[in-house]
Amino acid sequence: MRVAKAIVIPMADKLFGTTGVRKIYGKEFDLEMALNLGKALGTLVGSGTVLLARDARTTGLMVADTLSAGIMSTGVNVVRAGIIPTPTLAYLTMSKGYDAGLMVTASHNPPEYTGIKFWSKSSMGFTSDEERKLEKIYESKKFTVAAWDQLGEELTLETAVDEHIEAILGKCDPELIRSKNFTVIVDPGNGAGCVLAPYLIQKLSSKVITINGHLDGHFPGRPSEPEEESLGDLMEMVKQTGADLGIAHDGDSDRVVFVTEKGEVIRGDRTIALLAQDYLMRAKWGVIVTTVDSSLALDEIVEKGGGETIRTPVGDIQVAVKMKESEALMGGEACGVFILPDFHLAPEPFLAACLILERMARTGKSFGELISEIPIYPLMKTKLKCPNEKKETVMKILVDTLPKGLENVEKVITVDGVGVTLKEGWILVRPSGTEPVIRITCEGPTKELVGSTLEKAKSIVEKTINKV
Repeated sequence: MRVAKAIVIPMADKLFGTTGVRKIYGKEFDLEMALNLGKALGTLVGSGTVLLARDARTTGLMVADTLSAGIMSTGVNVVRAGIIPTPTLAYLTMSKGYDAGLMVTASHNPPEYTGIKFWSKSSMGFTSDEERKLEKIYESKKFTVAAWDQLGEELTLETAVDEHIEAILGKCDPELIRSKNFTVIVDPGNGAGCVLAPYLIQKLSSKVITINGHLDGHFPGRPSEPEEESLGDLMEMVKQTGADLGIAHDGDSDRVVFVTEKGEVIRGDRTIALLAQDYLMRAKWGVIVTTVDSSLALDEIVEKGGGETIRTPVGDIQVAVKMKESEALMGGEACGVFILPDFHLAPEPFLAACLILERMARTGKSFGELISEIPIYPLMKTKLKCPNEKKETVMKILVDTLPKGLENVEKVITVDGVGVTLKEGWILVRPSGTEPVIRITCEGPTKELVGSTLEKAKSIVEKTINKV
């Protein structure tokens, strides 16, 4: 067994998680925190204008109002875009040249959570260095205080969704897609995607069905995270209606999961592999970036296409940073994140959906037929509750105890959590950056082997948590 040389990523700071700030409202997050984060961002930016938007959460409007007040108190202007998807905010922050973008959202977390995602004018989320600078200002409370006649102004932007849709249509072939008269079912999950996803697809097909299509921060239709366990209604409706494709988003629509015409939910890493084929075919060579929890099937497809796969810690910002460094063709995460740098460096689920429809139209194949060409290996996940204050100690112990408790270990990787490469398959144990849990993912050649390996790892992690 050998331990791979790697950068050990520190545990999430008390303020920032994997992406931005995400906490339970009333227990870990309050309006004072929002006010001071607004002041901190205004102090960091120094001058100019910040674009501010929110998702459908019940706390969203008052948190956005409070953030806006904090930013304007430093002399920085605020443009309010209302309820829009996170990718729309990120794209417009870049395209309109705003100095930063702020999205009030807790992404796919349950409705009791609220949070804030920070975006730079490059369309990329704040890097860890930028987050540390912001947190230092936040903790010091040394905020810029503008005079009464030099306060920031608040304006509104009402064309955000229309501008994003127009830009997306310019990156695909709408006429080709429309010519096939696809039937598409869109499930925004009562989240921010309600204001964009169905309207985009209407421009590509006259046969669009929407479920969970009204904004509701309680997420009454289904849990916000789009995964097989929560998409039963969409899966059944696709089969019953004979639809060509099902599309499901999370709370702020930076994730998308696709459902085949037979009602099968497809993991994001297989869809990344499908899209990578087109990018590699056009470019002849290139880098595809994904995270440590993606299937080895992606590596196989990229290698066959003449490309190279680079893996990063979990988190779309980690992927985007590496993509920028390596001038990658595309990248994404198995959870349903797709980053297409020829458009922008934030997750872009809407263009990803258009590119899949375009591939279907161009080849004459169904989504199920296309995705069947991508290998699939059994993959199982579980998670265990672990208080945030225990995570760092638990993970340090597992670097030693996890490999020792497993068989046929070939390599240990500590890029993000503890990854163990086995003779047949792999297992990854990592602390969540957004919830008080530790996640365990296992992939291998058979369900039986994956199941037994996952149970062994779960037992080791559980005992470690209980001892700490």
